[in-house]
Amino acid sequence: MTSKPDVVIIHNTAGDDPEAKLSEEEIHLTADTVERVLREAGRRTERLVLEPPLSVAARRLEAIPAGHTVFNLLEGFPGESHSEVQVGLLLKSLGLRTTGCPPLSMHLGLHKDLCKQILRGAGLPTAECAVLRCAADAARPLHFPFPAFLKPLTDDASLGISAQNVVRDRPGFESRAAEMLERFPGGVLVEPFLEGREFNCSVVEVPGGGAEALPPSLVDYSDLPPGHPPVLTFAAKWHTESEIFVKTPTICPAPVEPERVAAVQDLARRAYDLIRCRGYARVDFREDAAGVLHILEVNPNPDISPSAGMAKQARTRGLDYGQLILRVVAAAEEGEAWTSS
Repeated sequence: MTSKPDVVIIHNTAGDDPEAKLSEEEIHLTADTVERVLREAGRRTERLVLEPPLSVAARRLEAIPAGHTVFNLLEGFPGESHSEVQVGLLLKSLGLRTTGCPPLSMHLGLHKDLCKQILRGAGLPTAECAVLRCAADAARPLHFPFPAFLKPLTDDASLGISAQNVVRDRPGFESRAAEMLERFPGGVLVEPFLEGREFNCSVVEVPGGGAEALPPSLVDYSDLPPGHPPVLTFAAKWHTESEIFVKTPTICPAPVEPERVAAVQDLARRAYDLIRCRGYARVDFREDAAGVLHILEVNPNPDISPSAGMAKQARTRGLDYGQLILRVVAAAEEGEAWTSS
């Protein structure tokens, strides 16, 4: 019987930015757990920590023997979010079978405005938006009413997301836009703030082809303190000891109408296919005041740690964490290779 290939788990180190450090440290814990799952399944594993500059990372990737599988947990180098796409392109050029989404999906996931244009062009519901790249952009009138919501244009992991990102008038908008443009020179995305319920739905590839939308989660904002907007901030996602983390749980399965669950799953699967995702991804949603669903973001290669929403949704579906990880690896090894996408 032919033995299965070794699995090389790649990830990056944490940076000095306090927010980035928290999210990147989670990657190390995830890598530990993934490695344990694979070894218990009889797979040989290696760990490869990639650090800048990209030229050095490229040489380390080139040393991976042909035929090995790569489990890609790289979140990009600190302060260089686009490096995850560049590493993806290197992996593709080397012909290595790799878990998760290919470089095109990663690129679109990082460029939220481009992703929204593609979704809208295909008829999928997503809120209108404006892009701010400089102070002059922030001085122009918005083409939708307040309240509005601001977020970094090309960052993920909820970096820069706080309660102050919900702005309800022009002065508040200009002040917050100036602060965010200084911190995120790649740009800021502005959308109408949707006041309805928030959902997220993970999609996982089925070995041999196709993908399955898992049971979605509802973000429960009902216990937030008075005056705090219903927003999943960076603290709500990563500061596990904070009050705001405790008071913004996700509930899976989402305790909502079956028709809404089906609509979320259908849109998640359609967005996954449209953005050319592979392996696994997560799609975030919000309802407007009329109850209409809007896609907020498509997240290629989202958090896949044991405590993450994807793992919770997999458990609801009947997959334990080990089964989820092995399904992700099988999809990379048995499905269509990145090199053909």
